[in-house]
This record gives sequence, structure tokens and C-alpha cells, in this order.
Amino acid sequence: MLDRWGPHAANLLTATRVALTPLFVLTVWLADRSVLLGVIAVVIFAVVAASDVLDGRVARRWRSDSAAGRTFDHFADIGYVICALTTYVCLGLAPWWVPAAIIGSFGFYVVDSQRGTPRPTEATRVSLPPLIGSRIGHIGGVCNYVLVGVLVCNNSARIHLLSPAFLRLLFWLVPLYSSAAVLARLLTRRDATPATLWAGRV
Repeated sequence: MLDRWGPHAANLLTATRVALTPLFVLTVWLADRSVLLGVIAVVIFAVVAASDVLDGRVARRWRSDSAAGRTFDHFADIGYVICALTTYVCLGLAPWWVPAAIIGSFGFYVVDSQRGTPRPTEATRVSLPPLIGSRIGHIGGVCNYVLVGVLVCNNSARIHLLSPAFLRLLFWLVPLYSSAAVLARLLTRRDATPATLWAGRV
């Protein structure tokens, strides 16, 4: 069984994150009606975050990491984060420019990765072009998850340990680290090799 499903386990974990995204949005949207729904939203967030941590490790364990898997992983991440934060914007709990800053930074990341990818040969033409990561971008991705976790625990689960002023500080950090990721990519001239271009998930 492990030999059969092991090579696909990483993509299954990523797919779980995609499948749970609408359920997370629904529980967050209805959390004001029941504390239980807020708790369920926290549980879903924990599962989603765990899947993000584990899928890369599982892919490396089974040597199934690929450009396609990395792309799937990144778009599953950004899809979840944007859907979650947009829901909080609609609820009046986060400003609109928080998800907008993340979308802008991710869009630049995708475009810049394609510009930094060598022209495909006949041997690689059928493969997806890789997304070229950066350390600041990875840290920013972690911060995005932390922000969603703070909102789901503090607001959806009604813990309310953090003041509105502290939350505003967290919101203002988003465009700062998003801009830093873009600036770092503009200033850094990558010396990418095929080995680094086709690296597995972070």
C-alpha cells in the first residue's frame, strides 16, 4: 500500500489543502453564529498548515518532488491564504490591501520565475516551468499563514487576546515583507543552475 500511494502522498496532501479551503471559508463566515464553528475553523487551519509543512517532506521522502508538484503546492498555498484573508476583509476584520499586497507579490514571483527560467528544450518542453523561490519569499509565506492563524484564533474562535492596535500592526507588516520579497528579487541576479531550478518544495 505504501509503495503504491507513497509517491502520490505529497500531491494528496496538497489536494487536501485545496479541498479544505472552501470549508474553512464557510466556517469562518458563520463563526459569529456559534463558537463551535470558530473552533472547527481553528482545527481546519491546523490541518491545512500541517499539510503545507508535510507535503514537501513527503515528496522528498519518496523522491517524488517535481516542478509540477512545487507549482501545485504554491498555488494551493496562495489560494488558501487569499480566500481566508478575503473572507476576513468581507467580515470587516482585515483591510482590503492585505490580500492585495500578497496577490501583487505572488504575481511578481510567478512572472519573475518565468523570466528567470531557461528556454525549454524538446526534452523539457512538456514539463511545467519551475517557480524559483527566495528566502524572503518563503518567510513571507510563513508570515501569511501566521496571520491567518492569528485571525482564526483571535476572532473566529473568539479568544480575543490581541488588541485591535496589535492586529493593525500585523496588517501593516504584510505590505512591508511582500515589498521586501519583490525588492530582493529585483536586486538579486540569480545564478540558477538546472539543479536549483528543479529543486523540490521548500
